[in-house]
Amino acid sequence: MDLAALGRVLVIAPHADDEVLACGGLLARLADQGTAVRVQFMTVDGFHHYGTDGGTTYDERLDEIDQVAKLLDFDWDVAYGDRDLIEQLDTVPKRDLVDLFEKRMNEFRPELVLIPSGADYDQDHVATFETAVAALRPIAPVFGKWLVPHVLVYESPKILWWVDAIPRPEVFLDVTEVIDRKLAALAAYRSQARPSPHIRSPESVTALSCLRGKEIGVEHAEAFKVLRSILSAS
Repeated sequence: MDLAALGRVLVIAPHADDEVLACGGLLARLADQGTAVRVQFMTVDGFHHYGTDGGTTYDERLDEIDQVAKLLDFDWDVAYGDRDLIEQLDTVPKRDLVDLFEKRMNEFRPELVLIPSGADYDQDHVATFETAVAALRPIAPVFGKWLVPHVLVYESPKILWWVDAIPRPEVFLDVTEVIDRKLAALAAYRSQARPSPHIRSPESVTALSCLRGKEIGVEHAEAFKVLRSILSAS
């Protein structure tokens, strides 16, 4: 896959911060080359998290997304906003989610779609993965459906807690030059910030990028699994 050849990229994120945790470096690289990027957030709510003294309002979460979007230069949309569906996305009919994804892809016609891993204890991530895969099923464009040529599954630090074997990544991206921008975007999600040893702490995110970097001989990298990649003869 030639990163420079990508004109449109769609990232599907169950929650606001998944896109930065998993592929904030990729988003920074795409921003530098002027690629049109859209992030489809699935559910955003006001919420109370472990390790915080108070809750976060829905408007505060939207403000955080807006700041991150400006830092990484992407457009965004929320499918289910202020609906109290955090950790309950699995209660939404799967048909509704599949229809939503198909509509977004047919309208935007991305060359690359990034989706969360289904090897995850988080039911929102699992629901997003399963329905995104259904929406991405291969149907030729002649029948009226956009066939996304490249589909990657992203990982995040919290995927390390899983009952089966952790899926091995197959595609790596050097993000050494943009790791500081990824961490700055992560810090902009103030309501999600946690100190080490929390899995979403800057230290944990950096540790994973260092591990993936060493696998390809660089300082920092992000890693992905391949669901589909169509080789071009041109």
